Amino acid sequence: MIKLLCEQERTKRVSGAKLTSVRQTFPLHTHDFFEFFLVTKGRAIHVVNNVAQVIERGSLVFVRPSDEHCYDYYKTQDFEFYNHGFETEIFDKINMVYDTKADALVNRSVPKHIKVNLAQLHFLEQRFEELLKIPTCEQRRLPLSYLAMEVIYLMLTTEDFDQNHLPPDWLIKVLDEMSEPENFIVGLPRLLELCNYSQEHINREFKRYLNITPTKYINELRLQYANDLLEKGDQEIVDVCENCGFHNLSHFYSEFKKYYGFSPNKARKNSENSCQNHTIIV
Repeated sequence: MIKLLCEQERTKRVSGAKLTSVRQTFPLHTHDFFEFFLVTKGRAIHVVNNVAQVIERGSLVFVRPSDEHCYDYYKTQDFEFYNHGFETEIFDKINMVYDTKADALVNRSVPKHIKVNLAQLHFLEQRFEELLKIPTCEQRRLPLSYLAMEVIYLMLTTEDFDQNHLPPDWLIKVLDEMSEPENFIVGLPRLLELCNYSQEHINREFKRYLNITPTKYINELRLQYANDLLEKGDQEIVDVCENCGFHNLSHFYSEFKKYYGFSPNKARKNSENSCQNHTIIV
C-alpha cells in the first residue's frame, strides 16, 4: 500500500488536482494529511477502510490522515472530481475556531460523506478552480485554509448521505448531460429528450432525489451560468440573458435577483470592482 507523506516534499502539503477518471487516481493508499474531494460528474466507488461508499455528482467527502482508500468504477460508470490535501496544522486551527466540534469528523470509522445542493456545488467548483490557478503552494495556503473552513462547516451542518437513497443511474447520467450549457440553455425539452420517460415520472424522481422540480433545476443552472458570464464582463446583460436561455429580460432580472439577492447590474459592478482591486494588488 502507498503512503503519501507531506513531510517528504513541501509541495505535497497543499497539493490538489482536477481528475477526470478513476484511472488517474492512486491505488490503495494512505497519507499523513487531511484531504477533501468533490465529485462534479458521474458516479464511482470510494473504497475506504474496507467500506465501499458510492460517490456521485455533488458528493463531498472528508478524508482523514491514515484513512486507507482508493477509487473504483461503479458498474460501467466513471467520474470526475476535484481534490485537495491540507496539513493537520490547518485542521487544528479550524477546529479551534469551531470549538473542537470538528473532532467529530475525525472520531469516525469511515470519512463523512455528504451531498451538496446545486448552488453549493457551483460555489465549491469555483473555489477549487480559483485555488488550482494559484501558481505556488505558499500563495495557495491562505485561500486553501478558507476553503477547508467552508468544507468543514458543511460537514458539521449536513447529514451523512444516505447510501440507501441512491438516485437511479439514468438520473445521474441526465444530470451530467444537463450540466452542459448546450443542454440547459435549450431547457426542459432537452431534458425530456435525454430521459425518455414521461414528464410526470421525471418530476416525481427529481422531487424524490433532489427535492426540486426539473424546471427549477434548469433555471438554477442557467442563473449560475449567467453569473459566470457577468463576472467575465465581455457581454451585455441583454446578451447574457439570451445566451442563458431566458427570452424575457424582465423575467431574467426577477429570477436573478430572487436567486442571488442582487441584480445582474450589481453582479457586473461587483466583478468590475474585483478586477480593479486585483489590478491594484498586483
